[in-house]
Amino acid sequence: MKRLVVLLVAVLGFGATTFAGNNNSEAFSNSFIYKMNEAKTFDKIASFLQVGFEQKDALEYVFGEATKVMDKAAKNGASVDEATEKAVYFNLGNAKQILSRDQYVKFVGLINLTMINNKMN
Repeated sequence: MKRLVVLLVAVLGFGATTFAGNNNSEAFSNSFIYKMNEAKTFDKIASFLQVGFEQKDALEYVFGEATKVMDKAAKNGASVDEATEKAVYFNLGNAKQILSRDQYVKFVGLINLTMINNKMN
């Protein structure tokens, strides 16, 4: 009976440690990079930037690739902030090629405001 209790405590302790270790993955999934890919959010961004159909498709592709950049950085051991930063730079660099100058300025402002708000929370 004592062995069973010790085994149960060990298994529960190991499970709690594993669960606590996965808390970081939740932080990654809550990153605004992932939220930008949500259909509702993406449509609002596209509307705010007043993009055309081709620009919208290209931005959608870039946003999807940015999440892949973030995932790759996370797998390589980057923190949430480091991975987000890499994805943001990827996003900005590619969006600059897609958007007009005025649209890009609005997009950069939106990203900056979002990042400031996220750091306050």
